[in-house]
This record gives sequence, C-alpha cells and structure tokens, in this order.
Amino acid sequence: MLKKLVSWLDGPYGVLLRDAVVAAFVGWLTVSEAHNSTYGLLPDGPVAVAVAVAGSAVLVVRTRFPCTVALLASLVEVLDGAFVPIVFAVYTLAVKRGNTRITWLIAAWSGVALVLPWRPGFQLAFAYQVAGPDVLLLLAVPLLMVGFPMLLGLWVGQRRQLIASLRDRARQAELERDMLAVKAVADERTRIARELHDVVAHRVSQITVQAGAYAVSSNGEMAAFAEGIRQIGATAMEELRELLGVLRREDAEDSDLVPKHPQPTLAAACELITEASAAGQRVHADLPSELPEVPGTTARAVYWLLHESLVNTAKHAPGADISVVLRDHDGQLDVRVANTVGVPRSTPVPKSGFGLIGMRERVVLSGGTLTAGPLAGGGFEVAATFPKEPR
Repeated sequence: MLKKLVSWLDGPYGVLLRDAVVAAFVGWLTVSEAHNSTYGLLPDGPVAVAVAVAGSAVLVVRTRFPCTVALLASLVEVLDGAFVPIVFAVYTLAVKRGNTRITWLIAAWSGVALVLPWRPGFQLAFAYQVAGPDVLLLLAVPLLMVGFPMLLGLWVGQRRQLIASLRDRARQAELERDMLAVKAVADERTRIARELHDVVAHRVSQITVQAGAYAVSSNGEMAAFAEGIRQIGATAMEELRELLGVLRREDAEDSDLVPKHPQPTLAAACELITEASAAGQRVHADLPSELPEVPGTTARAVYWLLHESLVNTAKHAPGADISVVLRDHDGQLDVRVANTVGVPRSTPVPKSGFGLIGMRERVVLSGGTLTAGPLAGGGFEVAATFPKEPR
C-alpha cells in the first residue's frame, strides 16, 4: 500500500498535488510578507495581496515551467518585497534545468532583486544606512535565499540523473543477460540437434545397409520386403539431410564446437575423470563396478554434465577437491559432482552462467532433473537424476 502511494506521488498527479500544497503554504507566507515588508514597489493593499497570491499560485506549475515561474517569483519580490517564492522557484529551476547558462542568469537576477531596496513610488532606497558589517549582512541575504537553494537543486538534479542512468543501465544489463540466456539455450539445442542428427543418421544408415544385404537374398518375397525397407531408409536419410543439414555449419569456428564423435557413452564420461586426474585435478570418483545400460540421450547428458563441471571447477576453483558420485538404484541413475573451495585466483574469471543452462537442457531432454548451487561450507555442487529407461 505504501509503495503504491509513493509511486502515485511520483506520478504526474502526485507531483501536481505536492506543488499545490507547497503553493498554498508559500501563498500564506507571501501574503503575510506583503503586509509587513517595508520593501516593494507596491504599497500595502488589495493589489499587493493579489500579486502575492498570483505569484505563489504559479508555483503549482513550477516543475513544467521552471524558468517562467522563477522570473515571476522575482517579480513578486520587486513588487511586494516577498522573498519566499524565490527560494522554491530557484530550487526547482536548478533541479530541472541543471548547470546551464539560463539557470545562472535567472539566479543572478533573483539575487539582485533581493539586494536592491525596492521602495513604493518606484524608488531605490534603504530604510537604514548601509555601512560596515551591514554590507556583509546584505550580501548574505542572496547567498542564503538564492545561492543555497540553487546549489541544493543542482545536487538533487544531478543525483536524480545518476539514479535514472543507473536504473537504465541495470535494465539494459538485465535485458542483455536475458537475451544471452535465450541465445545460450538456442545454441545448446542446436548442438543437441546436431548430435541427434548424427545419431539418427548413423542408425538409419545401419538399417539401410542391412536391408540392402537382405535385398540380394534368393528369397524373392524377403528380398522385395528388404528392398522396400532400404528405399524407405534411403528416403529418410535424404529428407533428414535436407531438414537438418543447415545445422552442420562449415565455418571453422563452429566446426570446433561440433564433436567429431558425437555419441559419448558412460564409459567415455568416466574417461573424463581419468583425463582430469592426469591434468592435475584432485578428483575422487565413486562409481559402480559395472556401468549400467542407459539410453543414448542420458549417456550424452551425463558426459556433458561431467565435462562442464570439471572444466568450470578448473576455471573457478583451481586446486579444489572434486567428488564425483554415480549411483544406480531403483531404475534411476544419480550423478553428483561437488567441489570444495579452491585457491583464489589473482585475476577473477568472468562467469556467464550459460554452462548450467546447457546442462539443464540436456538433462531435461533425457527426462531427468537437475539441481545446482553453492554448498553451505563453500564450494559448488551439481546433481542430476536420470531415468534408466527411455521416456
């Protein structure tokens, strides 16, 4: 409720209401000044009161017309000898117009209007002899009534601009982060599609070759049946190449991302542990004596989960102890990779967070679930659960 009220007060109607309240308060003070001040070109009377009311009423639109309102406030000082409207008008002028020439010119004129002894009958005369310390007091008036509100307004205006700029940068950074996350998901799905294309193409090729072998059989009926299978397989291969061939980019950069043998197994995933240990990482593996049979999507997901986890640990936590646990129970395959706090790097490594996005895409594709996050005692953990049977 309070948040909505603050938001409304910052809106156009809220600002108008606040300015109206300020204008009413300033109008009460200005009318009192118009009656009691010994300065001003207009003598005390209905005209002076009307000028005081009108000069205060224009403060309602001070945020929209700061220059005009500041000039009118100085005119009220000249006519009625009332300085209160100048204080609010100069502050708003500095907030809205900032450190510009027009701001300094209007502020200088407002200071002059405060110093000059406007007297009824369009005369310029002080009510007392100005000499010695009185001169310093006279100069202190514009500094207090014009200089301080102006400096405060300049500070507030610059602070508002800074906050608005930081908000825009934060909003832009969040938008860029979301766009990069979407791109990372799309890239990972494209990589998965390449792998699936190779896997399907490999299997269909095997079917086609075997069917071709049966097509030359002496059994006419069996040969015709096998030839039909071979033709269907060949057609499927051709259509598969046409539909997914665009995923096979030929540029060097992208070809480096495409694995040459995109059919990793659990055995290949376990070889990653051996390679990481040989590279100097302290990996402690808890694996079953016999690796279970799992679908191809699950094997690939486990492979990339271990690959990304080991690479990220080497980058962000060098020297950390890594624990890899593989459990086969109740028709599920549980994989857990955890690391302790590593040796601090002299130069921090930038974190993108997109490796986890790729892991999650692969785990979800295989029908599993993934959790990842920091550990209570320090370090990081990635855990996934996969079904052993295809979905």
